[in-house]
Amino acid sequence: MNKQRGESRVGCVLYILIILYLIIIGFQVVPILYNNLQLKQGMGGMEEMAASYNQFRGHMALIKKNLAKKGTDLGLPVEPNSFKIIKRGKNVEISAHYEAEINFLFMKKKFRMNPEVSKIVYNF
Repeated sequence: MNKQRGESRVGCVLYILIILYLIIIGFQVVPILYNNLQLKQGMGGMEEMAASYNQFRGHMALIKKNLAKKGTDLGLPVEPNSFKIIKRGKNVEISAHYEAEINFLFMKKKFRMNPEVSKIVYNF
């Protein structure tokens, strides 16, 4: 009878440790994913501005700089060179490529993030 009680306590402690580990990982992964989503929404706003005014040639560097500032404010490792702005026919595509590092307590892992936004250009 005593052995069974000890085994069930070890099992409970093991499950509690696993749940705590998953919670700790969640606190590290969720903010990065949320900030990536915020950056993607910011890219959509910049794209709408660029698409509505159709001013790519003169302002692409400024748009990239603003996007990099937004990403840096969110705590993401982005630079103006991380963004690509491409006009294909009637579509405008903005994409970013960067790596975010997450510490899994026992190892560090780099995740490649590639948010992309594409919309139609309106000529006024």
